[in-house]
Amino acid sequence: MRRTNTKNLGPRRRAGETSRSDSEAADRLSALPDALLHHIMSFLKAWRDGAPSELRDFVNCLFLFRDLSAPVVTLRLRSSDEDDEAFDDDDADTWIMAALKRRAQVIHVVGHRKFPAPLDGVSFVSCHLRVLKLSYARLDRGILRQLSSGCPSLEELDLKDCLVAGNGIESASLKTLIMLKCTIHLDFSVAAPNLVLLRLITPYVRVPSFKNLGSLVTGTVILDDCFLSVDFGHGSDDDDEFGETTDDDNDKIDNYKIGYGHGLPPKRYALHGYKDKYGYGGDIDRDETTYKYSDIASGYLGDGQNFSKEGNYHDYGENYGCNYSTVLGGCNILDSLSSATSLELLADAGEVVLSRELKRCPTFINQKTLSLGEWCMATDFDALIFLLQHSPNIERLFLHLKLNFNTREPSKTGTELEERSFTCNHVRIVKIKCSDDDVRVHMLAHLFMANGISLEKIYVRRSGSAYLRDQQSMRDLAKHELDFWRE
Repeated sequence: MRRTNTKNLGPRRRAGETSRSDSEAADRLSALPDALLHHIMSFLKAWRDGAPSELRDFVNCLFLFRDLSAPVVTLRLRSSDEDDEAFDDDDADTWIMAALKRRAQVIHVVGHRKFPAPLDGVSFVSCHLRVLKLSYARLDRGILRQLSSGCPSLEELDLKDCLVAGNGIESASLKTLIMLKCTIHLDFSVAAPNLVLLRLITPYVRVPSFKNLGSLVTGTVILDDCFLSVDFGHGSDDDDEFGETTDDDNDKIDNYKIGYGHGLPPKRYALHGYKDKYGYGGDIDRDETTYKYSDIASGYLGDGQNFSKEGNYHDYGENYGCNYSTVLGGCNILDSLSSATSLELLADAGEVVLSRELKRCPTFINQKTLSLGEWCMATDFDALIFLLQHSPNIERLFLHLKLNFNTREPSKTGTELEERSFTCNHVRIVKIKCSDDDVRVHMLAHLFMANGISLEKIYVRRSGSAYLRDQQSMRDLAKHELDFWRE
């Protein structure tokens, strides 16, 4: 190795000047703010390669022998999906407990996709824990009880792909609750009087219930009835369409994939291995473009009777063999969201829980923003009208139409409209997301105009043809079957 000459490095000293000794040299690194030092050191990899036993010994030496008076602010622990995992559940429990004893404020644990982390050896009792993020973990009654009574400072609970095996959680400190693809076998309820943000995305087997959410500001509920049955068995795929929850503990909620369709596995809707467009050209997947409704209304602004119902106005949805009479949970879910100012209720046509709960729908006095999916577009928009009748102060309305040519009978709303008018005097914008060939956008425009919402406030975000996408999907499926039998 070549030796580096350092004699001339640094500023040239004038005659008569003497150099300071090493002990007298300025320590500029220590002068940096702690937050900046932590940020710089977070990019350093403490461990790269080596035998699993070496990693275990390394972490034990680095972590367990740390003085109890020296705090650990954040612990992130991610399991490997490989068979030769570097640590087991007992190690994970030991390290989590060590972090809790050292006043950890943030704990983020990602378990094994096929074997959820049991967390049997962890006692979640800490007055310092503020943020808990768990992926592929099991939460039994004991853990839920500890989170309810043993963590008085817990503000954020983020659960992804977790198995929830308890009856509920009660927390006066909890402000953010996120549940992504969690399997819930028991009647599970959440009571959180100071909860500000709720995101419930595609629960499995049961829909949880909520109570005492008087401080709620933002609520998102995305449901898929195909996963809501005692007969449904959930196993994580190797290709996880959601990815992991972010490692950024100061992350904003926008870092999560939230929006219509994100709660539904893409594998059910497309065969991604095929790119043949069968001569359909750009109409099949053209980029979404937003228009003022008045720019596309030509030929439809008459008496409202110019709508062709041939082929593209039915009660669309999916039917994958689910027995919808077995859909469980979600009791009073709409009533529990009554204080929210922003509400997102997304599901496909024929959805059961939200349609059933309309009969207990409250008046959303605080609501300013409402986002609705295909589930409330059936039967002449009865569910949509009913919700607008109960949202007198709404300012922004977003509708996500999902035209699909696999029909399913629409669910009954559980309520009957006495009249079809509504009064929403504060509406500033209505934005409708749909495909090019969905004529219901014109029917909705006439509905809004008839109830005092001007055309200038209506915008349409159009994508490619749903009919052509459906045809492509059917051809892809046939091609896939042929290729399978030829092998």
